[in-house]
Amino acid sequence: MGSLLLLTDYKSARSGLAEKSQVNNKSLSRYELGSSIPPADALKNIADALGVSSDALLNDETVAIKDKELLKKFEAIQEMSEEDKALVTRFLDLTIRDFNARKAYK
Repeated sequence: MGSLLLLTDYKSARSGLAEKSQVNNKSLSRYELGSSIPPADALKNIADALGVSSDALLNDETVAIKDKELLKKFEAIQEMSEEDKALVTRFLDLTIRDFNARKAYK
């Protein structure tokens, strides 16, 4: 039963991607399986729909965030205005800089 639910979620996610990227399900499936190469416009639409660069798709760059709470926070940040994102980014930059400085002097 778990596999069926996972498959249903997967198909639902692909349908959402197809709609958002304006690339049909069959084409997405072929691109995913490697049996077809997407044209540049489809690649750009898919990347835009996923919120990543075309390079990230072509180079198979994956970012795995294992901390589920942190992932939820990043997902919330994606929904923010550009101004709010800039504030969060600035705060993260300062916090990371401080962390790295403390780590260097230990």
